[in-house]
Amino acid sequence: MLPGSRVAFLLLLLLSESISTTSVGPSVLQPPVTRLRIIAVEDDYEEPNSATTVGPRSPRSTITHAIPHICDYDPCVPQTTPCTEISAKTGCLCPGLTGSERKPKAPELREVKLEQSGQVVVHWCAPYSTVTHYKVTLKGGDEQQQIFGEYLRNGAVPGLKFGETVCVSAVNEAGDSEESCAQYEPPELDYAALSAGVIGGVIGILVLTLVAVLLWRRRSCRKSVIGEAGGLGNPSYTNDGVL
Repeated sequence: MLPGSRVAFLLLLLLSESISTTSVGPSVLQPPVTRLRIIAVEDDYEEPNSATTVGPRSPRSTITHAIPHICDYDPCVPQTTPCTEISAKTGCLCPGLTGSERKPKAPELREVKLEQSGQVVVHWCAPYSTVTHYKVTLKGGDEQQQIFGEYLRNGAVPGLKFGETVCVSAVNEAGDSEESCAQYEPPELDYAALSAGVIGGVIGILVLTLVAVLLWRRRSCRKSVIGEAGGLGNPSYTNDGVL
């Protein structure tokens, strides 16, 4: 092919490519269009002027739960009414006790005291166990023993002397508990009361002495006044005769 015709062929080829490029549709050159999907939502908004009807409220039922409380039970105070009877009447809770199939725990011997009546009384506290009665034993040669009821917490021990030992034990169907013992000691002197008595006695003696002195001085003054009045006599007369 001649050089001139080759150049013409190349020009035609370039011209055809430029025409094909410019003939592409605008849909190819433009970016894709994103379609939006619109969903209609019903609004429950009510106009201000619309009337609102409120239905009556149903009354709520109030449920009260009773809180259980502990019974007024003191293991160191004699019981006039058993705790089980108090619990049945008031609904209170008694302290937990071990059953009668187990031996009771030892009671607590609190004190051995000489009462104003002259009797020596033993005081104890009950264990948290089932008890049918208590034994109070005077340790010594004879081993004297006394029985007290399950609701008692004290008992008189006749014949107990200073320095002797007395013991208390609890008993139920399963057996006896261990003993709780104490030694009877002579009552300690109340030095405060003794001092107050001595001071009061001294003050009383001083007051009586002062009253006696005042009375003596008063009598002495009365005697002196009477004596002086008798010695003066009638001033119109003398031993020599009439003035």
